[in-house]
Amino acid sequence: MWDFLIPKADRRRDRTLALAAIIRSALLVQNIARNGEQPGPLLATCIHSILSLDSASTRQALGDIQSLRQALALLCPLLQRGPANAQEAELLRYAMAMSSLSKRLLKNQSASQRVHEGIQQAQRQIQHFGDPLQSSVIAGLAQTYTEAIGTLRPRIIVSGDSRYLSDADDAARIRTLLLSGIRAAVLWRQAGGHIPGSLLERRGICQEAEELLSTNNSC
Repeated sequence: MWDFLIPKADRRRDRTLALAAIIRSALLVQNIARNGEQPGPLLATCIHSILSLDSASTRQALGDIQSLRQALALLCPLLQRGPANAQEAELLRYAMAMSSLSKRLLKNQSASQRVHEGIQQAQRQIQHFGDPLQSSVIAGLAQTYTEAIGTLRPRIIVSGDSRYLSDADDAARIRTLLLSGIRAAVLWRQAGGHIPGSLLERRGICQEAEELLSTNNSC
């Protein structure tokens, strides 16, 4: 499954990118569940991250900095002051749950195997249809989430408007995005990430996030 070596010299930056990707997934889930807002090209980026099995780097696996921009800007405030409102508290709840599930997934051979099979199926579908946003690709990844992650605890309870939560297409997008967040959490763990450590290195992560945003602004 999602397994490649991360150079030690880049690990803090990789942890920062992966944390931002977890927040990105949480933001997109929240936008769909509460407002029916569609993720557009960001969904394709998140699907790419799920299917990325042989990337040369964390950034390549997760997508460009622009796709992580909103999450990177939010990362520092969340780490330094904690959630300022109910919306941010919900984002943090989703992120913490995805982190916990990534740890359980890595320890569960049958769930990991199911994810790997789902990735292979999605790769074949994309090769056939030529579009990662094709409805059957998203439905297949959502089913992978249900069958692999749905067996683990804690279950992620998504809050929002019943109009969107009960819509089959929106529900499939939400599950696919949760799978992408768990993929990012796996990368975060592979880069040495753990929750106590993130609290201890808040200043370093914030510095990395600011540098990444500054670099992107100058391009």
